[in-house]
Amino acid sequence: MSPHWEIGTASEGFEPVAPRALAAVARIDPYIVWANATRYRDLGGMPRGRMPIAIEMKQGGDTAQQFAQTIEQNGWQPWIWMSALYRDPPAALAATRFCTAHVTREFYTHLNTHLAGRFERFTEALAIPSHVDARAQRVPADHAPMREGLGNAIVGVCDEDVAFTHPRFSEDAAGTRTRFQCFWNQNDAADSAAGLGYGSELLKHQMDALLDDARLHAEAAHAAGGARIYGFAHDGPAAAELAGRYPSRVLRSADSAQSGDDRDAPLPMIGVQLKRRLRTMRDAFGPCPDAEVLDAVRYVVQRAQDIGGAGCHALVSLNAGNVAWQQDGSSLIESALDELMDTGACSVVLPSGNMDLSRCRGALTIAGRDQADLRWPVRAHAPSPSLAEIWFSSDGDAPRVDVQIVPPDGIASAWLALGDIGKYTRGGEAICTVVHLGRGARGDGHMILVALAPTGARSSTRRAAAGEWLIRLRNSGSATVTAYAWMQCDDSSDETPLVVPSHERGAGH
Repeated sequence: MSPHWEIGTASEGFEPVAPRALAAVARIDPYIVWANATRYRDLGGMPRGRMPIAIEMKQGGDTAQQFAQTIEQNGWQPWIWMSALYRDPPAALAATRFCTAHVTREFYTHLNTHLAGRFERFTEALAIPSHVDARAQRVPADHAPMREGLGNAIVGVCDEDVAFTHPRFSEDAAGTRTRFQCFWNQNDAADSAAGLGYGSELLKHQMDALLDDARLHAEAAHAAGGARIYGFAHDGPAAAELAGRYPSRVLRSADSAQSGDDRDAPLPMIGVQLKRRLRTMRDAFGPCPDAEVLDAVRYVVQRAQDIGGAGCHALVSLNAGNVAWQQDGSSLIESALDELMDTGACSVVLPSGNMDLSRCRGALTIAGRDQADLRWPVRAHAPSPSLAEIWFSSDGDAPRVDVQIVPPDGIASAWLALGDIGKYTRGGEAICTVVHLGRGARGDGHMILVALAPTGARSSTRRAAAGEWLIRLRNSGSATVTAYAWMQCDDSSDETPLVVPSHERGAGH
């Protein structure tokens, strides 16, 4: 079958997300629309079992805790489940509206019935399967006990590569006692983290036992002529950088100073090893896994209160950067972190400078009734999907922008207006998906998502063409519009997106 474009609307929807379900959500996540339009082909296939989602409850509606209680009271656990982080929060977090849940595909059929009007927005943790067993939703959490004399602050570290065995995280010179009071590995398939629903949790005494055991093995190896080892530690730059991210000399509370506590003692720590995405999505960056990141920070804050008391402040280092989303703080995860910090229970630090923005960012201004082109070089043999988010701001009201896609080797699409969803298909396979739904779940501004299949796919019918893709933007309004494009592609690409205003285009563009 020759390549061709199919244009639909949000009200029609693309199965398997039911049309009425899409219509029931005011702020749709364009990535969910793309995933369903392509049947999750670039995300490991259609999800089985449960998927993690991050939710913002409606302002003035249920809190996260009230919604968790509603799920239990109504017996909805077979298709939506929430962890103890939200069911049983400390007093400081009881009024929060942002939460996570683990849902089956049946969840979408309830959006316009049981769940109608409850959500402001939600996002799906793409390419991250959930292993939650809803039958175990009431297993009590066996977390670290309250410890006297810890002071008024705990450092939290959330990263995809955290090693509690690293010597820089030790309380003692011998490296047999860790500063970590508890540690949640979201990747562990054992699913032994009581109340959390996935991963495994280690408490300080368990980690100390592992460290002592590793020391004994290391000493035995050294006595036999072997090199010194550090057990399970990844003695690499990530661990060393994290270890030095906070100074060890941090002033404690006045009470601890007066009681003679060591003011130079390092702060205790709480660690989370973030759940890893599929390799293809890590290469393409992809949207931030909101659910796992929110769970991680929430875990640190809640355990800090459990261990240090209601006055204990969590200083959280979150190493989960992203080159997508609107950079104005309105994404779901940033809004959720703002809510947590507004409670006074924590401070969160995000990374900066991990990416060369000149390789993934473009911007252009489009005058009223004018158009401009955004040229997108897509490299060959890329095993990951290529993703472009185009965000708009306007001098007037909501921007009125149409979009047209011109593949390097194919047929230009019709102009897609606000509310349209387009698919460029070959042999029944989606090569390019365009989601133009305006203000969605990923931020407050209007965004157009353009998603390409991998250029290195084995199937020729599913392979996107390498070369220059043209994204044409037409300003249908009278007010000037500024477009900000964030190109997410395989990290090994050395191409830079080019922005060419329409009045500078020559023949052949």
